[in-house]
Amino acid sequence: MRIPCVIDRVIQQAIAQVLTPIFDPDFSNNSYGFRPGRNGQQAVRPVQSTIKQRRHYAVDVDLSKFFDRVNHDLLMTHLGYKVKDKRLLKLISRYLRAGVICQSKGDNPLYMKSREGVPQGGPLSPLLANIMLDLLDKELEKRGHKFARYADDFTILVKSQRAGQRVLLSISRYLQNRLKLTVNTTKSHVVRTTESKFLGFTFRANRIQWHPKTLLKFKQQVRRLTNRNWGVSMKYQLFKTSQYLRGWINYFGIANCYQRCVELDHWIRRRVRMAYWR
Repeated sequence: MRIPCVIDRVIQQAIAQVLTPIFDPDFSNNSYGFRPGRNGQQAVRPVQSTIKQRRHYAVDVDLSKFFDRVNHDLLMTHLGYKVKDKRLLKLISRYLRAGVICQSKGDNPLYMKSREGVPQGGPLSPLLANIMLDLLDKELEKRGHKFARYADDFTILVKSQRAGQRVLLSISRYLQNRLKLTVNTTKSHVVRTTESKFLGFTFRANRIQWHPKTLLKFKQQVRRLTNRNWGVSMKYQLFKTSQYLRGWINYFGIANCYQRCVELDHWIRRRVRMAYWR
């Protein structure tokens, strides 16, 4: 991740404010990531509704290092269709090719020029990613697929395993040949929606539920925050734990997991008591 300085962030934000009204209105309704008035929860609910239409298989395509593999020429060409100001296009091109300064084993740092990819960490990166992947959205819509996308995380819903395999093969070819993106074949597969993982959720009995990996990650973080050997005051420890729990519940609270919520509540209280009685 390349963290921009304050001046760079201001310039990137200004560019994003100019580009957003130009591109966002034409983005797909199935795109939810880093867009005004949209969030991850809004991406999950349509997936649940689509599953109820007897689409019980999910095509999960994993893009290998998406932000590092964005093709500059393809992105700039797509930008040029709507942006006519050559000075702005030149500025964006310089931003993409700015490169990074890396620490070397010697005394002098090394400068590495960027030949592909979108620098992460700045306000412009998510918008450029959406502009690039809007080409994918339009292709999926043209083919009549039911899907939802949040940034580079997307799922396509189909009615059978065979249909899913056909979609996986054709979309992988499109991504590699047309968008010049790398598909991680070991992590891309067709699974039942009960086994699929989309934005931390899975879908069972047509209900939104937490994916097992999401719950595991949650417990690991709570264990870390309530660790007796953290070396901070109890007040600070409770503050950080409460802060994390509120953020987690605000996002994952849409899941239909009443019994698990009760069990999780007992587990959290036990962890807090263990930290308090140290």
